[in-house]
This record gives sequence, structure tokens and C-alpha cells, in this order.
Amino acid sequence: MLIVAFHFVSFGGPALDRAFFDNASRHPFRPTPVPAASALVLIDESTLKVLSETKGMRWPFPRSVFASLIAALDRAGAAHIVMDFNFFEHSEDPAQDLILAGVAAATPRTVLGSSREHYPVFWDQPFRQAHSRFFRTRRTGNTDYDPDEDGVMRRYRIQGSLAAAAFDQPPAAAGGLLRWHGNLDQLRAKGVPVLPAASFIEPGLSLLARLEEKVPDWSPEGVGAALAAEPAFTGEAATVVRGRTVFVSANASGTYDLKQLPVGKLEPGLLLHRTAWTNLVDDNFIAEIPRSAALLASGVVAALVLLLAGRWPGLTVPAVGAFGFVVLLLPGAYAGISYGCFFAPATPAAAAIVTLLGVAAESFWAERARKREIQALFGAYVDQEVVEQFVKDPDLIQLGGEWREATVFFSDLVGFTSLSEKLPAKQMLTVVNAYLEETSECLLNHGAYVDKYIGDAVMAVFGVPKALPNHALAACLAALEAQRLVEGVNARYGAAAGVQLAVRIGLNSGELLVGNVGSSRKKSYTVMGDTVNLASRLEGANKAFHTDILIGPETARRIQGELVTRPLARLRVKGKLEAVEVHTVLGRPGDLTPALRDFVAAYRAGYDAYVDRRFEEAVAAFARAEKFQSGDLTTGRLREESQRYSLAPPPADWEPVLILESK
Repeated sequence: MLIVAFHFVSFGGPALDRAFFDNASRHPFRPTPVPAASALVLIDESTLKVLSETKGMRWPFPRSVFASLIAALDRAGAAHIVMDFNFFEHSEDPAQDLILAGVAAATPRTVLGSSREHYPVFWDQPFRQAHSRFFRTRRTGNTDYDPDEDGVMRRYRIQGSLAAAAFDQPPAAAGGLLRWHGNLDQLRAKGVPVLPAASFIEPGLSLLARLEEKVPDWSPEGVGAALAAEPAFTGEAATVVRGRTVFVSANASGTYDLKQLPVGKLEPGLLLHRTAWTNLVDDNFIAEIPRSAALLASGVVAALVLLLAGRWPGLTVPAVGAFGFVVLLLPGAYAGISYGCFFAPATPAAAAIVTLLGVAAESFWAERARKREIQALFGAYVDQEVVEQFVKDPDLIQLGGEWREATVFFSDLVGFTSLSEKLPAKQMLTVVNAYLEETSECLLNHGAYVDKYIGDAVMAVFGVPKALPNHALAACLAALEAQRLVEGVNARYGAAAGVQLAVRIGLNSGELLVGNVGSSRKKSYTVMGDTVNLASRLEGANKAFHTDILIGPETARRIQGELVTRPLARLRVKGKLEAVEVHTVLGRPGDLTPALRDFVAAYRAGYDAYVDRRFEEAVAAFARAEKFQSGDLTTGRLREESQRYSLAPPPADWEPVLILESK
């Protein structure tokens, strides 16, 4: 239903299809050659200026001006004269109507604008009957503007149109979507003559004066004979239009003939008829495939995505199928316009994406359900040390707590989503159980209290409920061992599934609230406070640094001399105003290779120089560090920042703080 609504709602699929067509019209896949047999003559700003200065005329011009323009173009040798003007009201001076009626009728290849209901007012039924030989062919064409609902004209109906009237024989084509050659400026650049009407009006007025002497009644018969006796016009402008179909319209401000077209926000309405004429000349209107076909294609692609999702659980294969379809559809529809057909792509593309989102949502909730299953399973068990504490002091069962110093441990299994997509639920649970079993044993062996399991994630605390003086060191050693343990899980399970698991760990030491929290029906012995929150944020922040273990500043301070750490940044995590310096743990000093020790020494020198604003020194130190360990993300980032700041120092209040927006 959502796709059907999208297909029919005007601001949904139709709007996107129109925008797609307009962009393709402005930037065609295969530019179409512009027919050479046309020219544009415009009453532009320069024409208004010339007639104002030389004749004292202002817009709207007397109809004798239009008559002079037609007479001049006829004598210049124009093959057809297409006047995109409507004359539906009588002039204040009847003589003006008489002049234009006679001259326009006497030039048999001149056509004037009309509507479906109205002829030009001076070519009424009695006039046409009295001069019937001049109206044996169609002399007017419909200029009604019939845009799409967004106000843009994209289609052209040939029957009775101004473009069709420019042909000696009525065209057989029905019309359709227009194939555009560009806006007015682009047509000029492609060599289409665009001339100011003043080039013809001035000599045409002189010609009109001579005609008036010979044919004072302005009868078409007399005007035709008098015009035939006049010499052909010469000169540059006449040479340009000779033998061409000339489209005449107004383009100056205040003439109100600008229309919304796909090739420009506002362009002369004349371009519409001239473009339709070129499409008729080359027989290259764009055929529009019915939108019902797009709706049918949407149902097919949605079914295919669902079929892929059912056959290959997870997101990878359905995503490849959905995006592959869109990648083929959009360029295909784009190229199709240049080859003569338009398939509206919005609804099928939306169907592929929306169906994929549905598959993703279903996959997400299925994964959440699997995680909740694991969480419920392990959440049913309480650490033995906590049980012993409750036996010794039953008052601890009451809600409440105390402030203690401890180190909080958060870990999360990287690759869990890929694993859950590739393994059945039971087998996936076996893998996660094996990982949690080994990780829990590791934590317990180092004196931790395993607080909870959250799916594949583990939260533990070192220093509660039993006091642990060296809780920070114990937590870091447990983290290093947990990193090694996951290699065994990969060897036993990950390789068979084609997945490599890894574990991200965040550690933070400090004061936290320890106690029994919950309700009268459900209680949990846990820890809370900023120390806990930061540890959780540090676990997630490993993604930003491409690290496995991140520790907070208090943890780093407590283990100095026992373990080697590397400061990464002064980090401000989401929801916190104060920045903290985070480190990664590398191991015991004796366990480091010589290259790693040299790397740490060079890196620390660079980091200290960077923090102290000695940026040139920092650049050199980080460059040395990269020789020992190339490709390190943080080293490269700090070297680039130091290089930039050495050339353009930061402001005096600059602080070396990295802001982490995600949790």
C-alpha cells in the first residue's frame, strides 16, 4: 500500500519522475543534433530600446509593428513565419487591425497564435470568407499553455498546434514528451540564430509605408501583389533567416511570455513551439511508457527482494539485489530518454529500497530477539560473590548503595551481526556461549565481578563487591587476555562460518555507586555513575580510533610503570562537556618488540609536542613513528593536523580535543 500511495501521490513518485526527466533533459546522455533550418527573432530588450529611442514606441506595440516584422521577414526570404502572439482583442485604432490582418493574410506562410476557441480577432469569419484563397491551409496554431501540475510544460499535443501549422502538410505525429536541445543561451551556443526583432522592424516600417501608398485598403490581394513587387531584402540579418522557419516572440521583461520549461526555470514560451517543430522535423518525440508499467515493475522487484531475503537470510544478498536493480534502473531510464522512450523510475526504485528497509527492520528485530534470548538466559544467574555478600549482610537486599572506587569493564563482540546472519540460531548461540564462557573465566580469574551479559556484550567490575587494591591493573591484564582468547573462538567457529570475530573493550576507573537497584519484584546488584558511563562510551569509541582497548585517564595513571600505554586524544564524548585523555594499552614493557618500543617513544614525543603547540616538532616525531608502524590511524591524523597547524596556527584558545558525536 505504501508503494501504491507513493506512486499516485503528486509529491511522491510523480514529482521525482518529473525531476528525473528535467535533469535528463538538461544533461542528455546523448545530445541530439539541432536542426539547421530554424531561427528565432525576439522582441528583446534591445528592440524595446531602439523603438523607444527612434519611434517613441512603448510596449505593447501598435499592430503595424507586427505587420512590418512579418513583411520584412517575408522579403528576407523566410520559409515560414511562426508568430507566437495572440490577438484576441481589437486594437483601439481599427486601422491597426486592418494593417495586420492584410499583411499577415497576404504572406501565405505566416501563421499566428490562437487558442482552441478563438482566432485572431481581425481574422473573423467574414474576413476569412471574403479572402478564402488565403485560408485554404491552416493559418493559426494553438498556443494554450497546458503544463503538468508543477507548472512545467513537458508534453506537446500536435493536433492544431502552432508547431504543426508551420508545415505545408499537416504532420501525422500525435506528439508526446519533448526532446529538448537546451535553453535559449544553449541554443545560441549550438549555432541556432537568435536575432533581435529590431533588425527587421525598422526596414519593415519603411516597407509598410510604401505598401500603404499602393494599397490604402490593405486588402490581402493588393498587399500580396505589392509585396511581390518589392525587391528582396539583403543584409546580414536577411541572409541568416533566408530559407529558414522563423519563430517570432517576445523575450523582454514586461512582455510576460516567460514559461517554466524543463531546460530552465523561466524561458521564452517560443522555445516550446520551436522544440516541438524540431521534434516533428526529425520525428524524435519521446515515447512515454505508461506509469502503470512502473507500478507493475515495482511489484516484481519487491517480490524479488523478498525472495532473496527468504533464500539468503540476512541483509547482504537482498541489499546487493535491491541496490543492483536501482543501479541498473536509473542509468537505464536516463539513457532511454536519449534513445526515445521514458520509463518513470521513481516507484520501482522506491519499491526496491522500501522493501529492503522492511527486510532490514525484520532482520534487526530478529537479531534483537536473539540477543534478548541470550540476555535473558545469562541474566538469570547471579555472581557467587554477590550471593555470599547477601548471606553475610541481608540488608544489602534492600534497594540502595554506596560510593566505591573500582574499574568498570565493557566489551562488545565485533562481527556478531555477520555471524547471526550466517549461522542458525542454535549454532550462533553455541558460538556466543563459548566466547562468553572463556571471557567470563578470564574476568573472574583476574578478580572481576561479572555484572551482566547484554547479548554478546559483557559488563564487569573490578573492585566490587570484594575490594581489589590494584583493580585498574587487573582490569587491563584481563582485557589483554580477553583479546587473545577471541583468537581461539575464531579458530574453532569463526573460520567455518567465514567470519572473523574481534572484541572491543572500554575500561575506566573512578568513583561509582554500588548497590542493589530495581523494584520490589526485580532487583539487580550493579554499579552506576559517570565512571560507568564513560567506560561504556570508550568501548564504542574504539571504532573511531581503530583500536581494541581504550582506557580512561585514571586507569592509565594507575597502571603507569606496569603496562605501556599510548595516549590517543583528549576526547569529549557525546553528553559530556569535559574532555578526558584516553589511552590504548599495548602490554607489559618486556613484551613489546624493539620496533614497537621505538614507535611508542617517537609517538609520545610527537603527542607531547602536539599538545604543547610545538607543531613542527610534532610533525617530525610523528613521521619517525610512522616509519616503525605505518598505517596507524591516530598517528597519521595527528601528523596531518600538526602539519596544518604548523602552516596556519590555531587560535590562542585552541585545545587539542577530539569531539565524538556517536555513542
